[in-house]
Amino acid sequence: MRSTRILLLDVNRASLDTSIDTLEYPLGLVYVGTALKQAYGEQVELRIESFDAKAHKPSELHTLFAAFQPDVLGLRALTMGRQALHDIARLAINEHKIPYVVAGGPHATDSPSDVVGNEAFSCAVIGEGEQTAVELVGKIRSGESFACVPGLAMRDGKGVRFTAPRATVQDLDSLPIPDHKLLDFQRINRGHVDFSFRHNVPHANLFTSRGCPYQCLYCHQVFGKKFRAHSAARMLTEIRTLYERFGITKFQIIDDIFNLDKSRALAIFNGVVRCGIPAVFSFPNGLRGDLIDEEMADAMWQAGVRYAAFAVETGSPRIQKLIRKNLSLERIADAIARTTAKGIVTRGFFMLGFPTETEDEAEMTVEFARSSDLVTALFFTVVYFPGTPLAKLAQEMARYTVTDLGLENDYVSLRDGPYAFSRDALEAIKLKAIRDFFFTPKRLRLWRDVMPNFYNPRDIDAAMLANIISAQIDEDDVPCEEYAEKMHQYFVFAKRFSKKSGFFV
Repeated sequence: MRSTRILLLDVNRASLDTSIDTLEYPLGLVYVGTALKQAYGEQVELRIESFDAKAHKPSELHTLFAAFQPDVLGLRALTMGRQALHDIARLAINEHKIPYVVAGGPHATDSPSDVVGNEAFSCAVIGEGEQTAVELVGKIRSGESFACVPGLAMRDGKGVRFTAPRATVQDLDSLPIPDHKLLDFQRINRGHVDFSFRHNVPHANLFTSRGCPYQCLYCHQVFGKKFRAHSAARMLTEIRTLYERFGITKFQIIDDIFNLDKSRALAIFNGVVRCGIPAVFSFPNGLRGDLIDEEMADAMWQAGVRYAAFAVETGSPRIQKLIRKNLSLERIADAIARTTAKGIVTRGFFMLGFPTETEDEAEMTVEFARSSDLVTALFFTVVYFPGTPLAKLAQEMARYTVTDLGLENDYVSLRDGPYAFSRDALEAIKLKAIRDFFFTPKRLRLWRDVMPNFYNPRDIDAAMLANIISAQIDEDDVPCEEYAEKMHQYFVFAKRFSKKSGFFV
């Protein structure tokens, strides 16, 4: 039997027309590919790639499919990449006659009916993919039906049929260390911005845990609500492997909730210090801020953490409870202050437009950000993805119907929603948030003193330029004579760009 050619393709749609070009290599697909190679060895020929609907041309897909001629095409996508996901599947079937096209990842898990409603897809993988992929490929190779493989969704007449649920992997250390030799992971990011907003920086991504016990209504369900984690020893081995084989010293930890287990987090940080690896860590997905005490902040700094995001979301206690985030605003403000004081670049994530949110409550979010010690921040528009509890809540509380699954459902664009004010008011609040947060003496001093601990001058300049364009602010409006000369060059350069309405970062 000849080898089975498998192409795993990440359909990336993080690069929004109004924000920064982000393109990362798909670590989740590396996990799946590593499991397949461990199971089948030379019986499978494997290739892993990323495709961005903005950065890449359709002709590149034609070239890739024609050259590799896969027997199995595995597509992974977020809901924002839904349209590209469907288009690529149809292209694969109709023009390149690829026998099996399989979808996986967040969109396939949250909206399997949408996926398998497209006849180009053979099935959708629900939840974690390593074990399901191994069994699925085994059935394909033997010519057997995969209708009994757990963890799948398939067409059944005009509807969808689910096979038995796939149990999550309880012992994550039983999974092989993701083999970064399976793809040119440095090439994929080259010329783009990583999850930590650095341009063209060699790095590797680490996924040290899965699942989160918190019940935030807007969150995905790919990994379940039970926290499972790799041991500290396993993660230290992975870090040493990436350092010794590839010379990697910069690592992004992309967990949902890395620091839930304090002892494990401290063991990883302290182990890195003992190893002597000159590591720089960032947490672009965020840390649970109200769990960070002085001991944790000190260990983070000593281990080389130089960037940490905090998903605050809202400054309204009522909305915190409504969305089941239940974050202690006082405790996270303290955590931000102590982390920034160490010299770590702290970024806040905030969301505007929750169900029944009032204009006053949105202003509370802006005020929390402004008064905090955050170095930088992003103000997102709430997206009501179908299949999430948040979308259901919006329908129940505000008679809001989720109808749009297109690419325009990004996190920065303005849209009508079930909030208790107008879309024009939302635009005004968002503009005010950017202006009030970034253009104060306090924030500009933090940018001067803390940003260089993680970012190079080019990235700092690019970020400030984006803030100026997004804020639609004039040079005379910046109340900070101390930085007037430095700021002048940004405003001169910003005039070369369109200050179109609705440009936000």
